[in-house]
Amino acid sequence: MLQMDLRQTKEYAQYIKALGWEIKKINKIKIYLRKILIAKIMKIQRPKKIKQKDIKLIESIAKKEKAFQIIIEPSEFSDVPILMKHGYKQTHPFVPSKTIEIDVKKSEQELLKEMSQKTRYNIKIAIRNGVKVENSKNIKDFVSFWNKCSIARKNFPQTKEINALYNSFRNNATILFAYQNSINKNTDEKTKIIAAVLLIHSKNISYYMYAASSKKGKKLFAPTLLVWEAIKISKKRGCELFDFEGIYDERFPLPAWRGFTKFKLGFGGKIKEYPGAFTKLRIPL
Repeated sequence: MLQMDLRQTKEYAQYIKALGWEIKKINKIKIYLRKILIAKIMKIQRPKKIKQKDIKLIESIAKKEKAFQIIIEPSEFSDVPILMKHGYKQTHPFVPSKTIEIDVKKSEQELLKEMSQKTRYNIKIAIRNGVKVENSKNIKDFVSFWNKCSIARKNFPQTKEINALYNSFRNNATILFAYQNSINKNTDEKTKIIAAVLLIHSKNISYYMYAASSKKGKKLFAPTLLVWEAIKISKKRGCELFDFEGIYDERFPLPAWRGFTKFKLGFGGKIKEYPGAFTKLRIPL
């Protein structure tokens, strides 16, 4: 049975609403709208299934809301012919079109066995280097650390987006910090963090949403240990899958994604592909 995607959960709807989008719903499909000048853009991301009647309802809402563009990112390749029939054309996806899913119902021994030898070795090296992983609720420190690492990579900070995501999923969000050796509670923890991960959990899936590491953290293999701890937490929560939330896709190439894709592939799992995005332009007035 097809799992409900993160983008169709009520928590994700709260998150995207906090970023300025309007929420509509038809036949259990969540639709997101945002005004740009005098018209709106509409997007529907990963509905379980798109039927003929859904397209008609979607386009009637687009007409009513004066949307100049409709973007649909289906979950299944079988939905593509219906979209093409109604005049939708392929475009670059807005959510990852290719990812890795790890079956966390398996035992820890099985999961370790399915990793590459180098990944297993790097977990041991991180532990030997004195890297410790702690669960936290401190989103302020996470945002500060993530933004600092992002700026160092010449990327933009995402303070609003991360805070909105965490606040929307609060009870289904996990922050993991990696430190070297033990944490001295009398010092500023932000100076101790060497790597961090923000996980978001839906009913059956854990998503690896945001991750960052300092140069020191990478040198000590802290990110590798963090992922392993994240996988184990997903198991304890009773999730079925751990979703890496994006790897490099040759169909829609983003060269910067090659590096972390190699890292993620080391943990085993199965590659999952999605059809990508399909768009239709219309005259709103």
